[in-house]
Amino acid sequence: MIMRLINFFILLFIIVSCKAQIVPVEDLVDYMDSDQSAADGTYFKDINDKLSKFYGHWQAVTSDGKQLDFYIEPKLIERSETGKKYDKLNIRYTIKENGVLLVDTTNLPDNAVEVISGGFFGTNKATYQIPYQGFSSACGQNGNLLLRIKGLEDAQMNYIYRVGGEIWSKDCPPGGVDQIMPMEHLTFTKDPVDVIED
Repeated sequence: MIMRLINFFILLFIIVSCKAQIVPVEDLVDYMDSDQSAADGTYFKDINDKLSKFYGHWQAVTSDGKQLDFYIEPKLIERSETGKKYDKLNIRYTIKENGVLLVDTTNLPDNAVEVISGGFFGTNKATYQIPYQGFSSACGQNGNLLLRIKGLEDAQMNYIYRVGGEIWSKDCPPGGVDQIMPMEHLTFTKDPVDVIED
């Protein structure tokens, strides 16, 4: 009888420990902005479907007529040294001007720096901040995209590009290169036909 009770409590402890290691992905910022750290093996999981609202094909047109297409899908990042896992976003994109393709990352591998990947929700738990590096990232095409779902049907997304503009190479022209990623506030619309399911 005592052995059964001991086994029961060990099993209960294991179950509770495993459940305690799953943290909503939108709460990751709480760990980034404090001295507390998540335990090894923690999974920052999209249990509240915050990230899944971003999945799919999104389109926007700038005031000067450039067309942006974002193809957003889920990405799981695992840190082997800590066992921590993170649900994140992966964004491939095209930019066209007058029908001419300026940028296309749709066929690049996931580990290419030009594929927009990673990120986290800000303190408001609604705006997703994700690092961006363009094809000339060493010469100033770098920064962060801020994305936020809006509208009753989750069919629109606000977009802001915060230019980092850091120059990491001596081979760049003075002042760096022109930004290819639009710097104006945009509203993307989701293509309802091309939604990516999880």
